[in-house]
Amino acid sequence: MTNQIEAILFDVGGTLRRTTKRNEHDKVQKVNHILALLGSDADPVEFSQLLSERQKAYKHWAENALIGLSEAELWKRWMLPDWPADQVGRQAIQFNQIWRDAIGKRVYFPETKEVLLALYRRGYRLGLVSNTTSSTDAPLALKEWGISGCFETIVLSCMVGKLKPDPAILLDATERMHIRPEKCAYVGNRPENDVISSRKAGFSKTVILRDPSKPLTRLDDPCLVPDHFIDNLTELLEIFPRRLEKKGKKPEGEYPIYDASISTMWAFKNFPTLNDFFAATRRLRFSKIELNHQTNSAMLAGIDLKQVQFSSVHEPCPADISVETLKDRDWLISAQDEENRKQGVAAVKRSIDLARQLGARAVVIHAGTTQSDRSLENKIRKLYETGQDRSEEYKAIKESMGKTRKDFAGPRFEAVKRSIKELLEYAGHAGILLGLENRYYYMEFPSPDELGLLLELAEPEQLGFVYDVGHAQAMDRLGFYPHEEWLQRYSNRMIGVHLHDVIGIADHYAPGLGEVDFDSLAAYLPADAFRTCELQVVNTTEQVKAGLKFLAEHGCVKCL
Repeated sequence: MTNQIEAILFDVGGTLRRTTKRNEHDKVQKVNHILALLGSDADPVEFSQLLSERQKAYKHWAENALIGLSEAELWKRWMLPDWPADQVGRQAIQFNQIWRDAIGKRVYFPETKEVLLALYRRGYRLGLVSNTTSSTDAPLALKEWGISGCFETIVLSCMVGKLKPDPAILLDATERMHIRPEKCAYVGNRPENDVISSRKAGFSKTVILRDPSKPLTRLDDPCLVPDHFIDNLTELLEIFPRRLEKKGKKPEGEYPIYDASISTMWAFKNFPTLNDFFAATRRLRFSKIELNHQTNSAMLAGIDLKQVQFSSVHEPCPADISVETLKDRDWLISAQDEENRKQGVAAVKRSIDLARQLGARAVVIHAGTTQSDRSLENKIRKLYETGQDRSEEYKAIKESMGKTRKDFAGPRFEAVKRSIKELLEYAGHAGILLGLENRYYYMEFPSPDELGLLLELAEPEQLGFVYDVGHAQAMDRLGFYPHEEWLQRYSNRMIGVHLHDVIGIADHYAPGLGEVDFDSLAAYLPADAFRTCELQVVNTTEQVKAGLKFLAEHGCVKCL
């Protein structure tokens, strides 16, 4: 029955979009691009014919073996086996994109995004499962629409090596989503693939979208007859009514709810609205939210915020005056100009007001900067990324940065102290705890020693430390402050932690994707410190979910 269905998984080609074949002239013109990348002067017409023949041979093999190859293996083994494998492997995704575009123009139905989003908002968990040679087409489309975060999993044959009608590819998706197959429905367009695989997988419902230009055959076979035929995706809204979620009921599945927050940093470009993001965080098993400094009043308008638990607010939030504007005008709590400093204090006060309104415990504060010029910062990071961190140039720039910081820090640090004192008084009346965060840039406040001086301004019940894992790792790798120093000196004042992974000096990756030693970190985390996953938008929903589980396994978060 429909009311038992919790997740709807979709095919892509022929289901969410159609492909219109290109004429031979346009096809050859696009194939010319592949030849240019190869540095070949081969005849483009003959080369196009050769690729077509090889693609047909691969398709025949794959459909018989029910095996899908990655772009690299497809192009090395089938499409360009007579070219250097290393070269082909490096450019395989690009070759594949060009070739697919040469074959036909892929256009998503105008109703696709609307229907997918409507089903998500009706309470259904969404996933994509498709036979395809492209690892990029479908994910990019979801990104462009701003709904990629609404999909819990994307399982593509070229990435998992399985093809429908083998039910294994659908069961792979249910395992990733931690949901029983009988709670799932599948929407496709080819009964011989989609009905058979979903029935064998144990799905409760299968829907087939008909293409008027391609009449379906063999439907006298009951094994190929779906539960529903539709002629337009909007008909799915008649088949799948709004799911009724009981208040207080925890999401079903393997994972419990965790005592962890997720920052709205991950929301932007992944969800159309913050309300959609809030729904996703509940399904992903986060118990709380941290509003970050990209969140403005317009984004919060119209949302019943009483239904959401907030751990913290990261100033300046609401960001009705953006971070960039505050920095450009030096409206920071570190400003020497008194009027500018007052504007910086006012921005933090607005965050304190919002935290009190939402029932959040704390406000995360950036303590400003010694100067706004980041040219040396950017240069030293570039040298690090290109493996020149032991060069004389690197050493000279690092020494120059130390001198510059020392020259500029004094009066601006006094401004920071003055601002913190004012904010402590204001926050005290609101019952809000202030947390000073260690920063990603060397020229910004505070250094470890400066943090100690600032923490002396108030008792732990009023002012604490928010340890940002990624920032500390980056500063360590650039040779400025050992990341352990922050923990060893100030874990007793830690009120919160921003959890994310680091690759090199690039941070905000989902935990488990990088190089941070979370086992060592866990030993320093106070039991009552809030834990916020602060993740950049490139992290997929699956990576976010896996990252939370990874943190629990390494002792950084706990089950409620």
